[in-house]
Amino acid sequence: MKQKIKIWLRAARLFSLTASIIPVTIGAIFAAKESKFQLMYYLLSLFAAVLLQASVNMLNDYDDFINKVDTKDSSSSNGVILENLLTPKEISKGGRLVLALGCIIGLFLAFKKGPFILILGAIGALSGYSYTGKPLMLKYRGLGAPLVFIIFGPLMVLGGYFVQTQRISTNVLLLSIPVGLLTTAILHANDIRDIYHDKKAGIKTLSIIIGRANACYIYYGLVYLSYISVLAMTYYRVTPIWSLLCLITLPTALKNINKLRISNGSASGLKALDQETAKLQAQFGAILIISLLFSSIK
Repeated sequence: MKQKIKIWLRAARLFSLTASIIPVTIGAIFAAKESKFQLMYYLLSLFAAVLLQASVNMLNDYDDFINKVDTKDSSSSNGVILENLLTPKEISKGGRLVLALGCIIGLFLAFKKGPFILILGAIGALSGYSYTGKPLMLKYRGLGAPLVFIIFGPLMVLGGYFVQTQRISTNVLLLSIPVGLLTTAILHANDIRDIYHDKKAGIKTLSIIIGRANACYIYYGLVYLSYISVLAMTYYRVTPIWSLLCLITLPTALKNINKLRISNGSASGLKALDQETAKLQAQFGAILIISLLFSSIK
């Protein structure tokens, strides 16, 4: 049983789940300055977001395997299907079940907090399913990166905030920019690494459409703009001065950028770049959350 749980956690890509934890938490903590913090509703919104991401990860693995994007020669899969740890049918059923559970929680939150949550949840669920699911298969049409930015940036940050306040804030949307950019960089690092195999499979990710050199520039831009946006928001007092502590993670960001720069198109040299970018996103997001906590203490 313990081994089975480990396999399912691997299928959910546990290392990447900060991509949903960070934005929802940022939205909720930012709301604490304006209203009483509601722990139960925060946990429910967090659980719904994590379930959405886990379902997308599993359904993505299923679709990539069925469409022959993931093979034994590629490095993009987490391996649970290729290593016969789970069957494609099990992954598909698991992804749909987790998505359904997330939707049930979303419906409860919509009932308690208003129809706007229903709208956000519906956009998130449909977008997540359509990431690689038929008929839209957005990742295969070069739309994966913008979709990830929308879901794990504005959608989740605003959702975490709205559950607490039942309001929409321009500042919250601005706050979603750096975390959305870094989360998109995780996917983009994956796509750059997999250009050869993705092209061989006949799909068109953004990295394939614009070419590897330009794809690298986009990765650099996603990372650098995350820091620039925090500097700008701190200057205009959207975020507290404590938010400048995010600059502590800049050496890690530069290390990732340098790894991509010197890779010279080698997929093996970029094997862990998506995981390293996920670590950067988690560190950056955690510091941003702490800075918001400091500013909300009265």
